[in-house]
Amino acid sequence: MNKWEINLNSLLVLILSAILLGAFGIQIFKHEGPCPLCLLQRLGMIGVACGALLNVKFGVRPAHYGLSLLSVLLGGFVALRQIALHVCPDFSEFGEPFWGLSLYTWSFLVFVSTVAYIGLLLLIFDHRERPAGDAPINWFGQLAFALIFIAAVGNVGVSFWLCGLGPCFG
Repeated sequence: MNKWEINLNSLLVLILSAILLGAFGIQIFKHEGPCPLCLLQRLGMIGVACGALLNVKFGVRPAHYGLSLLSVLLGGFVALRQIALHVCPDFSEFGEPFWGLSLYTWSFLVFVSTVAYIGLLLLIFDHRERPAGDAPINWFGQLAFALIFIAAVGNVGVSFWLCGLGPCFG
């Protein structure tokens, strides 16, 4: 089993955790409730992280990358839809821009970058090698599991707290 590929999957999860925690922070500290499309984009990022975590826990498999890529498609299409909703000059952007771009534009860029990242991993590493059962998870993988869990539970909890079972509209 290739330790580099496991660590690169953990790195992907850590990056996604940081993005989700950042969105969570903006939601709390700037008092910007998430819109339904934002919540779907976050769900897409959590799905990408789940595929990468399956690689960390059970060994690298093309099916795990498939889960991540399907989640990228979900999140990317939702982000693109939200960009299209606000591209007209008469429509205002949703939320304050971050470094000149809206959060949903950043989200789309994250999804595109994730496709490139997964594509590189699929090209670089030999996937014929199969581990024999569960592998012990190193501290980097454990950190990835912990942070994505905190990000996912935090986002779900605060979204229910702000929105209940209905949609949020900021």
